[in-house]
Formats: sequence, C-alpha cells, structure tokens
Amino acid sequence: MQKLSARVTVLEAELSEIRLLLERQTGVLVDTSSEKLCEAVSGYVEKRRLSSTQELLEVLRSSEEDSDCLAEHLLDGETGFFHHPEAFEFLGQTALPEMQLRKPGENPLNLRIWSAGCSTGEEAYSIAMTVCEALNGGSWNIHVVGSDLRREALETAERGLYPQSELEHLPRALVQKYFAKVGEHFLAKPRIRNLVTFAPTNLAKPHYIGRFHCIFCMKVMSQFSASQRASLVHRLHLYLQPGGYLFLGKGEKLPATDANFQIQSTPEYRVYRKPMAAAAGFGG
Repeated sequence: MQKLSARVTVLEAELSEIRLLLERQTGVLVDTSSEKLCEAVSGYVEKRRLSSTQELLEVLRSSEEDSDCLAEHLLDGETGFFHHPEAFEFLGQTALPEMQLRKPGENPLNLRIWSAGCSTGEEAYSIAMTVCEALNGGSWNIHVVGSDLRREALETAERGLYPQSELEHLPRALVQKYFAKVGEHFLAKPRIRNLVTFAPTNLAKPHYIGRFHCIFCMKVMSQFSASQRASLVHRLHLYLQPGGYLFLGKGEKLPATDANFQIQSTPEYRVYRKPMAAAAGFGG
C-alpha cells in the first residue's frame, strides 16, 4: 500500500490493474516504477476530483480519453532540436537529394514528412529546417505533420516558442535564419512554422492521416508492448510512400515482422526504406 495524499491510498493490486488498463486502452507499456506511477495517479485523482483509486479505475474502464490523459503523465517526451543528428544528416544529404532525382524537372515536388511522437515540437521544426536547407532553390510543396499523444506538449509545439537554452547548441546562423528573439525566448519564424501542422494522435491505434515520404518515429517503440510494436510497424509501412524512409533513433531496430523494409546504413546511422513498387508514383 502506498499513500497518495492525506485522503487517498493505493494498493499494489490497484497499480497492477491501472498498468493493464493503460496498456490495453492506450498501447503504452507502463514499466515505470511504482513510485512514479503513484505520483501520476495521485495528480490525476486530484485533477479529476475523484475520491479514491477505485473510482479512478471505474473511470479508466469506461473512458479512453481519461486513459490517454493519465498516460500523458507517464511519457518522458525526451526531445530537443536535432536530437538525433545522424538522422537529420541522412535526411538532408541522402534522402532528400534522392527524392529530387527521382522526379527530375517536376515542379513543384510534393513532400510530406511525419514526426510521429513529436513531443513539444523540436523534432518537427528540425525536419522543417533540414528540408529548407536542402532545397537549393527547388520548388517543393512541403508539409510536416507533428503528432503526439500529449495535448499539453502539442500546445507548446503550436506556440513554437522555446527558451534560449534549447537553442544554445545550434549554429548561430541557423538560429538567426529560422527564429526571432522574444525576450529570453526564441519564436519559430513563419518560414518554418508555416510548413508544420500538429495533431493529437495515439500511435497505438489505427489513425490514417495520409501517406508520407519520410516518417520519423524516434524512441517511441520502446514505450509499447511487443504486439503493439509489431502492429505499429505494419501501419508505418502502410503509411509510407513506395521508396519512402523510416527514421528511428540511433541504435534502435525494427522488431521482427513481415513488413518489407530495406536497410540502408552509414557508419553512424541505420535507416529503413520501403521498396519502390513497380510503376509507383512519388506524388501525394
């Protein structure tokens, strides 16, 4: 038994049931410590003005929205600008030039990239900056979609306003080009802000938002159960255009599935590519 507050306690059996409910309804594998889970449960009980963890369990059994909200408190959302530099280097120096060559002379070229699990938006804006730097004057229709389970994180992403400390490791020229100083913060300029849209999405559930030429899914799969990871890989394969690229965090590997991906490697990074289908186009 653990004490949540002066009026609420939680039993280990209740914690176990909460873990099972969250995994079943959100796909999130809650392997965090009992102490951290208790803190999240305590905060949510107080936020919803519930009387006990038993009442919380009744709410979770009947409400996927409440399950999503509680899961938000348990996801770490580790992020940052160009958090996995090897992936962005591959995007800018290999993937994007290859896409240009695939449709020579076609203007504009449609380009859709998904930042799946974008947290507070730094990854999505990093993608937008990488694309802009790689354009070399080309005419592209660019759309970056950033999605996350956590609505509070997406509110920060929508604002595009970040403390100075978040940008200290970026080249000054890049900061000046893509951000405007606002007090002690920096605001994403329209040149990248207008390329990005954000949407709440639970990756554990089928949610079709179109086809993409690149999908970034960094440090996300470890948060799901084995069966959920396999299902997610199949959906990502479906959502990719033929010839499209799937980016994972450095050192991450796809789970064993029958989804057909080709592996392309550099000395520092591994990326997965959906094979080109016969007579498949690059539009969309």
